[in-house]
Amino acid sequence: MSGLNMLDLFSGIGGFHEGFKRAGYQFDWVGFSEIDKYASAVYKYNYKESEELGDITAIRPERDLPDNIDILCGGFPCQAFSMAGKRLGFDDTRGTLFFEIARILTHYREKRRPIKCLVLENVKGLLSHDDGRTFATIYRVLNNLGYTIEFQLLNTRWWLPQNRERIYIVGYIGDRGRPQVFPIGEDGERNNEKRFSGKTTTGHKQGMLNSKDRRRRAMLRGSEKIEEVQRKYKVVDALYKNRQQRDYKSCVPTLRKNSGNLQVQPVLTPNRAEKRQNGRRFKEDGEDMFTLTQQDQHEVKINTSIRRLTPVECMRLQGFADNHNEYGIIDDKVVEISDTQRYKQAGNAVTVDVVWAVATIIKEKELL
Repeated sequence: MSGLNMLDLFSGIGGFHEGFKRAGYQFDWVGFSEIDKYASAVYKYNYKESEELGDITAIRPERDLPDNIDILCGGFPCQAFSMAGKRLGFDDTRGTLFFEIARILTHYREKRRPIKCLVLENVKGLLSHDDGRTFATIYRVLNNLGYTIEFQLLNTRWWLPQNRERIYIVGYIGDRGRPQVFPIGEDGERNNEKRFSGKTTTGHKQGMLNSKDRRRRAMLRGSEKIEEVQRKYKVVDALYKNRQQRDYKSCVPTLRKNSGNLQVQPVLTPNRAEKRQNGRRFKEDGEDMFTLTQQDQHEVKINTSIRRLTPVECMRLQGFADNHNEYGIIDDKVVEISDTQRYKQAGNAVTVDVVWAVATIIKEKELL
């Protein structure tokens, strides 16, 4: 699918862009809006033909955007609705940024060139915030703009070994009489195992991720030796399994390296040798895995050693290539991104594999 224009709002490091790209979309124009300096730098480094638009509140469609846009996507700020925050919703200025999306959609509707399809993402707390009234407002606003709205809570663990529940909202012009995109998932009629089994978003064959070259890139950063990685992160890098569609019910499956097995076990109380959580220090097989956060402090026990996740592992758990956020462009210069920023970016990103699955169905159903 080619010749499309995409507007990528609250773009982060490009999870939506990457997901649509891997689903086979080709764009004539991509504009992205992101206020974080380093996330924007990573986006520019990976998608050099994209146009940087800056703060969404400063975007003037008649001045800054093309005459028509096919896809609008965005993970609008979730802190206002997150269970980990104060959940102030629309009383939080970050919560009101949804109406900036509505402002842009309204512009194109009034020009009688409505944006054909939109894909939005947020935390699951959006559904329950203010007894559901917040989400009802979002639904009503989009519906009044002429969109048929579908939504579903999707979990990254259906694709990758990370427990990350997020609501995905898809809107398209016109009423087709029945749901076109959702449900996706374990029990939906478009079950992942049937539709996506054996596929990867990278285009590599399964098993490529276990190749010697892949392991080397995973375990080493640049020319660092394994001992240096262990010293810096206190961990092993075998956390990644073939990126196939399945539900990872345990935190991390047993992973093979060369002829032996690596037993990977998440640590409940990182950096605490004595304190236990309910008398335990490690998660057991069958428990949900962790969710990546902005300051990822998760640790794993690999055989007998304990270390924190590396930035590369965090990127893999979000479906990105290993080096996706290793470099960025600032003031027209290529710069190396710090580990602190890389952890933050991974925690804030949308999962590429989830976007890819949604984008694949949108293409199959010809919603553009």
